[in-house]
Amino acid sequence: MICLIVFLTCPGALLAQRVGRGAGATRPSTTTSSPAPSNSEVNDFSRAVALQATPDQVARFPQLTKSTDAARKEAHSLIQHAENSNKVGSSAYAQLSDAVDEARSANLQFVNTLSASQQSGLKPLIKKLSKADVDISKDSKVLSQKLERSEVDGKKVSAMVEKLDKALTAFQSGQVDIGKQMGIQLNGQSQ
Repeated sequence: MICLIVFLTCPGALLAQRVGRGAGATRPSTTTSSPAPSNSEVNDFSRAVALQATPDQVARFPQLTKSTDAARKEAHSLIQHAENSNKVGSSAYAQLSDAVDEARSANLQFVNTLSASQQSGLKPLIKKLSKADVDISKDSKVLSQKLERSEVDGKKVSAMVEKLDKALTAFQSGQVDIGKQMGIQLNGQSQ
């Protein structure tokens, strides 16, 4: 009871006990502040944002990878056909040629959707992809010319198509690398 009378008669003493009121001492913070992000972390974040795929690019990416997969499957099919045949004519190459053209076209369409900042940030990967595209073009043209002249020995055709498949593999690898840098998962969902 005496305490109650003291508290009622001296309200100033009570105010001094409240944090943040009056001129009393401030209460120390119980939370720890996180360190400021390093320059490297900020740069990495800025790069990731600049390279981030648009919804349209995420939607196009599965078609891109499917067309390249289809070309590789056609190459493997022609390799098997060539290994089982003595001579191979140009008609056997028609499906592979169409699939290669589709893969190259889908790739060009996808690369054309890249913004200036994406092109700048992905420059080494785009260069690698372009080199693979040039290799595919050359290998495809050589194979086409050989098969148009006459029927070619199956083993020779198989070796030429294997070289083309190697270029298609590099092409596909380049596409996947670009997709990963842009935050696109292989199933076409953005990360």
